[in-house]
Amino acid sequence: MSDHSELTFYTKSTDCGTDSCLAPHVLLADLQETADKGAADTGWGREAIGEYDCCWIILRCRIRIDRLPSWKEEFTISTWSCGNKKLFFDREYEIYDKNGVILGRASSVWILAEKSTHRPVFPSKLETLPQDVVQSDRLALGQTCPKLKIPALSQDLKPLITKYADYTELDHNHHVNNTRYLAWVYDALFKAGFDVHQVCDININYISEVKCGQKVDIYSVESEEGLLVFGYRDGSSGVFVCEIRFRI
Repeated sequence: MSDHSELTFYTKSTDCGTDSCLAPHVLLADLQETADKGAADTGWGREAIGEYDCCWIILRCRIRIDRLPSWKEEFTISTWSCGNKKLFFDREYEIYDKNGVILGRASSVWILAEKSTHRPVFPSKLETLPQDVVQSDRLALGQTCPKLKIPALSQDLKPLITKYADYTELDHNHHVNNTRYLAWVYDALFKAGFDVHQVCDININYISEVKCGQKVDIYSVESEEGLLVFGYRDGSSGVFVCEIRFRI
């Protein structure tokens, strides 16, 4: 087993924002495509875990951005598994250009879950699959992706924007794809007047799914490190929380 897996991508114009650079939610999708390959390379791909009626679910991901790839630029994502602690699998990433210059780094935490219920599954239950999935113990950001607490709602807190789970927000699992939450974060930041091109650090935690037709109100509050942007479904259930840091 190799000590990493990798995929190379091409930055299409339709994947770029107003600065002609890759949109961060598209980068998040590319990270997850690379994670899919990495899981398969360690014997834990979709087909293998599908034999047990299981799927991968991402719980949180942190991305530190040095530079986003520009239009027509090729870039490569390298990923490796740090193994698992009970239910939780740590996966790390490096993003670099064609000359090998680092563009960014990322860390993520995943669980195995039943396809039908999304209840967590201990990896030891998949007994025919390789139980040692460590490719490297190196942490791209020096620590695993931290867990965030979603702020409570209060009467004086008003949403920046409201989003709906319309058809084009849904994926093949019939709920809003997790990468769309990051796109919503950027919409909220832009609406509030922040310079989204100065974002250098993203830590997004996923709390619950959003299904077709549901409404999500998106709020923000200041944090010690920057800004917390978070969503509540139908005014009551937390959906995600994302900590954003800006370049000084």
